[in-house]
Amino acid sequence: MNILILNYGTCNINSIFNSIKKIKNVNIKVNDFNLKKYDKIILPGQGHINNSMNFINKIENFYEIISNKYILGICIGYHVFFNKSEEDEKINCLKIFNDNICKINNFCCKSNYLPNIGWKKVKILKYHKIFFNIPKYFYQYFMHSYSSIYKKQKYSFGLSIFNNIFYNSIIINNNKFLFQFHPEKSGKNGLKILKNFINL
Repeated sequence: MNILILNYGTCNINSIFNSIKKIKNVNIKVNDFNLKKYDKIILPGQGHINNSMNFINKIENFYEIISNKYILGICIGYHVFFNKSEEDEKINCLKIFNDNICKINNFCCKSNYLPNIGWKKVKILKYHKIFFNIPKYFYQYFMHSYSSIYKKQKYSFGLSIFNNIFYNSIIINNNKFLFQFHPEKSGKNGLKILKNFINL
């Protein structure tokens, strides 16, 4: 199995690289776009929407590269698939999901704070085989200030709450698996999710 990991230049790919190596002996390449026969592609977390999209926009035939392959997007690697992000509204994203990434702050009270960091609860809304051996409610490690607001979208598969705002902590649509949390930093259940993704 061949897996491609994108490194936008601002993300720490060591955690996801080492986690996958723990799970299965696979061939992992970083930013090697010459090999066309990738089975899975991972867009890791950490970074700014500006840097991430600038990097992606320089990749020749990126839409072709990600078509018909299983895609794992983590944190900022989830945000790039939307129209725009409030992190920098001048930047156009990939526009695969017709919605925007918003700051998870409702400005209602002094108790609001950002960023959302730490172990937070995830509720699975609909079953998918990527959740094999994962409980309906489980904790994962988050580190973010922006996300997709939950509006009962068809692609909403996991839900979390922060600052009294419900947001999509898991999005699944066709070949795309997007997680707001960091499964590579989230212990046994995070590794189970990565293992299930690799086994798709």
